Amino acid sequence: MTVRTLVESLEQQPIPVLRAIAASHHLDVAQVSRRDLPRVLADHLKRPDVLARALDRLTSEERAVLDRLVAEGGLFPAHRLQREYGEVRELGPGRLERERPWEDPISPAERLWYMGFMYSDFGQVGRFRGRVFYIPADLLPLLPPVEAPPVRFEVEPVEPPATLLESAPDDVVEDAFVILSELQRHPAPLDEGGFLSIEVLRRMNARLRVPEPHLAEEPKLQRLGLILHLLRDLRLIVPERGHMVLAVSAVRRWLQAPRDRRLLSLQRAWARDPHWNDLWHVPGLAFEPTGWRNDPLTTRQQVLHWLKQVPPDTWISVDSFVKAIKRVDPDFQRPTGDYESWFIRDARTGEFLRGWESWDAVEGALLRYLLAGPLHWLGMVNLGLGADGEPAAFRLTLWGRRFLGHEVHVPPPPPKTPIRVAADGTIAIPEGADDWERLHVERLAVPVNPPTHYRLDRERIVSVLVEGSDPERVMRFLRQATGGQLPEPVERRIRGWMAGFGQVTVRRLVVLEVRDPAVLQALRRDPRLRRWLGRPLNRHTVAVSPEHLDALIASLRRAGYLPRVVDEGGEGDLASSR
Repeated sequence: MTVRTLVESLEQQPIPVLRAIAASHHLDVAQVSRRDLPRVLADHLKRPDVLARALDRLTSEERAVLDRLVAEGGLFPAHRLQREYGEVRELGPGRLERERPWEDPISPAERLWYMGFMYSDFGQVGRFRGRVFYIPADLLPLLPPVEAPPVRFEVEPVEPPATLLESAPDDVVEDAFVILSELQRHPAPLDEGGFLSIEVLRRMNARLRVPEPHLAEEPKLQRLGLILHLLRDLRLIVPERGHMVLAVSAVRRWLQAPRDRRLLSLQRAWARDPHWNDLWHVPGLAFEPTGWRNDPLTTRQQVLHWLKQVPPDTWISVDSFVKAIKRVDPDFQRPTGDYESWFIRDARTGEFLRGWESWDAVEGALLRYLLAGPLHWLGMVNLGLGADGEPAAFRLTLWGRRFLGHEVHVPPPPPKTPIRVAADGTIAIPEGADDWERLHVERLAVPVNPPTHYRLDRERIVSVLVEGSDPERVMRFLRQATGGQLPEPVERRIRGWMAGFGQVTVRRLVVLEVRDPAVLQALRRDPRLRRWLGRPLNRHTVAVSPEHLDALIASLRRAGYLPRVVDEGGEGDLASSR
């Protein structure tokens, strides 16, 4: 914002305030006209001797207010300054005359107001847009500079905790792989809200390295819910025809990337995601969606900004981190300073958590949750537990420091190594194996000690064939994945399992039937229709692929035909449902 000059600021004040400012500086303005009063006051206030005497008369509390404004560049959100240094009452001309607040200011901030050092306007400071206090543009350079900001971001280093909860960055990458594998192998229908069923979630959860302790419906999940959300955000899994399926090309690129790059992609996806609302996952808080909205993306970016300020190789007190943000950036989540209109309750007592006094219960709880939850799950911080078992300290990991932009040495990924298949059909997945190949191994083998060992399984191989693969493709994959070292006994065993495949073929088809063969001939001549028709079965019927049914019905209707669609038993018109 463009800050007003001292004269312009004084011109906005009512006569009682102008007289109070003059009296504060022992200036007799009884004979000065209203029009000239702002200019006379401004000239007087900017005199070096007047400023020096005025500054000497300030108490330490009043000087702290002025120093804070100077340190902030002469501009600061009004609600924050009043919260820290006391209220400045907004009184009309009548009350000013009656109550004469300059004679007995209620706060250090109000004292500066009636001395003419500080004024109010509407403007923008950083993310805040609203009422601000400012020092006039031509008065600010005349005030003594403040060498260091009065409020610093300072956290408390602590000794390494006795009880550690170290973040294993590979865990989240491995669990993301497990989710992809489960969605590849099993149908995953979505409910009306687009969420996975509890049965699908239970199956995934049973295989996770860090399972969800209290499994519920997807919107209420914690770590598992976050990983699912990030996989959708990265477009690795997509909804399709009522099911959640893999985006195969994207999954292949992702799984063939080094694991540390996959971790970084998950971290970045969380950091930039505007939809995952961390606040709504904080344990102990209950929310009433009455129209208020928070901004999870901006909040997350602010927290990451302050996290970058902590010493990278030091254990830090969680309490001191929370207090430091409360001190320097208390409105990191509410840039307007609105602590009244968000309808949040204490889940245990049902009590509304409103007002500045609820900061620790809401903002403080969110900061603690971010450290113990997403930042820990995504491999960015290790935790130290206190005597009560709750996180009391944290330290940035190598992968957290890398994400935040610190200089780090990242070890190179291991060289790509083929999988090993033993003569008994046991598969070993060595370090450096291709996870895209391992995803296919999971279709052919059962885990015996995942993620390092599997055993080829007849039922799974037969299922792959039934789903549309063929024996040579399966053998070609195994030879390639083993670097050409597939044992001969294993190959013979697999071929024995697949010996009967293909002698009988069962196809799923839809049949289009006409009463008059001439109608079928007309349909096959029509370029709008013939592309949806398969091979003829006889003079009255033609095969249609099931995936083409909806397109065929729509094309028939546009061409003037009104097809009757019946179920396989021949009962009931289904066309209205399509």
